[in-house]
Amino acid sequence: METKSIAGFLKTALLPTHRTMYIWGGGWEGSGDLHRIGLNPKWEEFFLKSASDYDFKQHKFEKEHGLDCSGYVGWVMENYLGSGDYVVKADDQAALFAEMGLGKLIKNTSCFMPGDIVSGNGHVYIAVSQCRDGSLILLHSSPPGVQLCAASPLGKNSCAAKAVKCYIKTHCPEWYKKFGCCIRGAEYLRNVTVFRWNESVLK
Repeated sequence: METKSIAGFLKTALLPTHRTMYIWGGGWEGSGDLHRIGLNPKWEEFFLKSASDYDFKQHKFEKEHGLDCSGYVGWVMENYLGSGDYVVKADDQAALFAEMGLGKLIKNTSCFMPGDIVSGNGHVYIAVSQCRDGSLILLHSSPPGVQLCAASPLGKNSCAAKAVKCYIKTHCPEWYKKFGCCIRGAEYLRNVTVFRWNESVLK
């Protein structure tokens, strides 16, 4: 039996990045992707058709065209842990996983670990790595789509922002050409609830 790990979880989380657009309601009941195993080829088809001025408000609830933030996290959980009911409102998703017995909740923290699932402010994301300057590399679905992102009060000057830009320019040139790289502010790091895995679930 395969040992489940944080590294494996993050590798799974990377699969739809920079090829899947943000669709409000994507990954929820009725979207056609709630319990999908593997990538939906229609996600990348829709990305390739989308222009740099993509407006997610014009594509709400379109079936099989992409994922929203909680739909994305739910897809990662479904594809790495197996079938389950993982999709709820973004603010409640971290608490849901703790209630499932998969890990614990941490509040009012400024320290993030790889694989943490972070809920708050109407959003949910997966932490990848916290840099020495406190900036955070994360994975999320936020307009225009599923992507690696940096969050810090330092903006584009943060270590995370520089790393994310380098990665996307090198490995995802089509996405970078259309949408550049994702940088968010300190609001992503404040007033959030962090779900952290039990080691017995993910090594």
